[in-house]
Amino acid sequence: MSPANGDLIERELVLAASRAEVWAALTTPEGLAAWWSPRGAEVDLRPGGKVLFHFSAEHHSQDATVVAVEREERFVITWRPFESEPDADQAGDLTTTVEFRLSDHPDGTMLRLRETGFAALPGTLGTRTFTENTSGWDTTVLPRLQRYLEMGVRV
Repeated sequence: MSPANGDLIERELVLAASRAEVWAALTTPEGLAAWWSPRGAEVDLRPGGKVLFHFSAEHHSQDATVVAVEREERFVITWRPFESEPDADQAGDLTTTVEFRLSDHPDGTMLRLRETGFAALPGTLGTRTFTENTSGWDTTVLPRLQRYLEMGVRV
């Protein structure tokens, strides 16, 4: 659940896959391209490294900076999911932070997602981005991840 102030998106999802399989889906170019970034992805998996998501022809690529890498446990990036918004330039260097945490679960792997930093964004940019990202995680991104892993991908 997310608090009323609109600064935190939190989700928990049990995935019928091993931690190694979920980790690969979140942190490798092949994994990301299979469920999130259909035109490919580039990953420099180290703190300070870059992740580049290539979406559809209608959308520009999205880049992120790797903050933390704890193999099969925790992966953290910062990004500017609002970059295509008309007032994105008002945000300066501000980003949101996305954290993925993995833990064992009797049915596979528990994925805990947290995205924060919306309240620091200027004007209505934070509210709009919070609303869009909440919808995106719930209706597109996490369901795609779940479907991809249910297809039986093996690492």
